[in-house]
Amino acid sequence: MTNLELTYSPYNLKLAMPFFTSAGKIEERKGFIISLKDLSGTEGIGEAAPLPEFGSESYEDDAAALKNINLRLKFDLNNLLPSVEESLSEFSYLPALRSGLEQAMLNLICVGRKTTLSELFNKPVARNIVVNGIIGLVNPDEAVERTRELKAKGFRTIKIKTGREDFEEDFETIKNIRDEAGHNLKLRLDANGKWDTQSAINNLRRFEQFDIEYFEQPVASINDFPGICRETSIPLAADESVRSYDDAVNIIRHDLASVLILKPMMLGGLAATMKIIDEAEKKNLKVVITSSFETSIGRSAAVFAAGILKNQTAHGLAVADYFKNTIVNDPFPVNSGAINIG
Repeated sequence: MTNLELTYSPYNLKLAMPFFTSAGKIEERKGFIISLKDLSGTEGIGEAAPLPEFGSESYEDDAAALKNINLRLKFDLNNLLPSVEESLSEFSYLPALRSGLEQAMLNLICVGRKTTLSELFNKPVARNIVVNGIIGLVNPDEAVERTRELKAKGFRTIKIKTGREDFEEDFETIKNIRDEAGHNLKLRLDANGKWDTQSAINNLRRFEQFDIEYFEQPVASINDFPGICRETSIPLAADESVRSYDDAVNIIRHDLASVLILKPMMLGGLAATMKIIDEAEKKNLKVVITSSFETSIGRSAAVFAAGILKNQTAHGLAVADYFKNTIVNDPFPVNSGAINIG
């Protein structure tokens, strides 16, 4: 499969309102829709949605690479994932672009063979994928109102951003959310690596009273996780510390976190994500799949990854409502806190 025509279209989608985290403000998502077409006219589609604030390359990096791309593809359908990885090895430093190219390649194969990813990889996919709601860095009153809205929509797990300059506002926000939510909702917290180790220990100890499912990336370095784990009962989840297969294997083999948060777009695509899932499941380590605020084209890879997991945890895939407009209809609507694959 070497005679392929590659084309791409940039997009810029605005969020209905800014989404705030301790790592910065997200107001728009820029990326590329990538098309690969073979001589028969069969087309595969993928998406590259870089997000440098969370560990990927920049939009400009991908634009430059696409402008000068010379893609050399060699598929071995009997050894598909390794051959895909080998074909895209030169793009390892551009994970979002690599993810989009890989997705277009796999989509082209599926369309050409009239099959699905599930059949291609012989991986059964769950029919119902539970997802979490999410609350950014908003004031405590707005956080409570957002909790009411998410409860009314049927969410049973909520992820809340923390890491404000004033920790007391973080504390008040989580207290008010727990008071509103009761104990039928699971709460996950995320500081996006904001704190130093001692601050993380102090803050997590205060959060222990709120029955937190896990705390995501309290500090920037995974090497600081063990010291924090010894001082708090709240399980820790690694997100920004997982930006490659090697990162994940290090965490898994040294028991550095209780949960792995995997973003296929930030990891370079499904090949790396599926390899990490295999390693994590050998150790019974919990995995949560999340989107990177991409469109439903790119998010389809994350939905597939969530669907092949053997756990019933909630995944971070409910982001479509944050966009003011879209470029394609969303095939993964969320109803009652879940995506029904059908």
